[in-house]
Amino acid sequence: MRCWASRIGQHIRRPVLKVVVFGATGKAGRTVALNLLAAGHEVTAFARDPAKFSAHTYTGLAIIKGDALNADDVASAVTGQDAVIVSLGDSLDPIVLKLGARLGIKRNTPPNICEVGTANVIAAMEAASVKRLICVTSYGVGDTRDRLSQVFKLWFRALQLGEQLADKERQEQLVKASSLDWTLIQPVGLTDGAATGRWVASTSGDRRKRTVSRVDLADFIAQVLEGGHYLRKTVVLSQLTISERDFATDTTTAHTT
Repeated sequence: MRCWASRIGQHIRRPVLKVVVFGATGKAGRTVALNLLAAGHEVTAFARDPAKFSAHTYTGLAIIKGDALNADDVASAVTGQDAVIVSLGDSLDPIVLKLGARLGIKRNTPPNICEVGTANVIAAMEAASVKRLICVTSYGVGDTRDRLSQVFKLWFRALQLGEQLADKERQEQLVKASSLDWTLIQPVGLTDGAATGRWVASTSGDRRKRTVSRVDLADFIAQVLEGGHYLRKTVVLSQLTISERDFATDTTTAHTT
């Protein structure tokens, strides 16, 4: 298990990578794309509706209109990339999804978006010989399914996340069965909080706090991508508690336990 610190303020020479982000209009995907762009990489944001990504124009950012369920759209976006980030999901509140028909809300994202979209990404990557894949899933599926605390189980049940978690389960199975250099990142509850610069990355399923900010997730993904860490591993990402942050040093790897 590793405790990490942010590189904010550090000047590090890194190779420029061409990276495409699927699910770029979601909160996590947008944060990841903009963070990679700020780090100096060439970023492609893949979105069904490019207008939802941002009203601003960013140097070095390409926005491609496409549907992750369309294999041809995905293949076109993957060709020529050095790495792929998958942050697919349904942005609608899961309770709203359950009550959608009664509330007159039309569903725009199919319930198997993670499974089918990721299957298309994997096929496109293998065909184009693009090896590096980082896939954002969720704590509580796959390797950590049996590590959920009672609090998390009640939380997931209250939010009616069963359908989304089942989709994430199938997504992870596809990634693990692929020939790619993959990393599965399982964040705990994501928030819109500010960057803390302190988090725990665990390959044994351990976690600390029940939340982590999307900004910290994006910074962690950048470090994993640039450093080639956690190849073919599942990583749980959570925020350090206050006492642990007090002992973390201002280096990329604060300490290892």
